[in-house]
Amino acid sequence: MSDMIIDEDGTEHGLVNTIANSSKDNSFKHMTPENKTKAEKQKKEDEKIVKVRYINHRERNGILEVPYSQWAGIPIKFFKLLNGREYDVPHALIAQVNDAIMPQRSEVLDKNGQPTLKDGSPDRVHELLPTRF
Repeated sequence: MSDMIIDEDGTEHGLVNTIANSSKDNSFKHMTPENKTKAEKQKKEDEKIVKVRYINHRERNGILEVPYSQWAGIPIKFFKLLNGREYDVPHALIAQVNDAIMPQRSEVLDKNGQPTLKDGSPDRVHELLPTRF
């Protein structure tokens, strides 16, 4: 996993912090053997490290600051990602970021010229594109 990156101008990005998870790893003891096997397999897949490029679709110099902890007992990781840069991240973080689609407020005005509160089509602001697996 990439450690923190510090650019020449002092900008810190990448994996910027890690803290202990207060939820203890219970090794899926509460699950049936069949579900335990599935969960262990999914956990292993989620924690695989993938090289990604961060894309901000709204701002050329956009930044994404996101915490990540998919499973109990795994330390909580804080990422700061800069637009257009590549990072090594856990596989599950890709879905966490890419599935977060922001609704857009419509620009429709009512008969009094006031903006309506209707949502327009969803808009993806942040995207992680895998570059290598």
